[in-house]
Amino acid sequence: MTEEQTAATNEQTAATNEQTAATNPEANPEASADAVNHNNPEVCMPEEDVAKVLNALAEKNRLLDELSDRHKRLQADFDNFRRRSRQEKEELSLIVSQGIVLQFLPVLDNFERALASTAQDEGLRTGVEMIYRQFAQVLEKLGVEPIQAIGVEFDPKLHEAVMSVEDAGQNDGVIIEELQKGYSMHGKVIRPSMVKVVRN
Repeated sequence: MTEEQTAATNEQTAATNEQTAATNPEANPEASADAVNHNNPEVCMPEEDVAKVLNALAEKNRLLDELSDRHKRLQADFDNFRRRSRQEKEELSLIVSQGIVLQFLPVLDNFERALASTAQDEGLRTGVEMIYRQFAQVLEKLGVEPIQAIGVEFDPKLHEAVMSVEDAGQNDGVIIEELQKGYSMHGKVIRPSMVKVVRN
């Protein structure tokens, strides 16, 4: 082989190696690193610019925390408003219901009087009892309950004393007679019992 042929062969081999290194970075790590460094050059910033970026980031974080706290407070205020609104609505509904029921209590009283006055007429008494029971059941479903009076100690929150009597056989303050039945609705007195109380 002549010197010219040898030189040509070497040049061809070098070209092949360069091509292989270009297509296969692992075959030539240094060339690959140079290529990476060339494609992704390091970003260098002055310290002043870095400080400005950090300060700006800190300010953004502060604003984010402030907005987050404000959102939480607004959410809490809205929840409280919604809870108060629901409670006020329930209370208003209860007040309206109590007012309506209070208007029906005299009707219930009249049914009780009718039952007491129709003892001799069995047929009429049966009809009145059926209506009275149905009416009482409706009131019970609405949360209306009669207040216990006879035999218990007088309670000014539940009873209204309209008469008093001396009775040595009874303890002082005991209710011996109920003149008008009292009622409560959902635990709240809508009409106190009118009673006669022992005063010794």
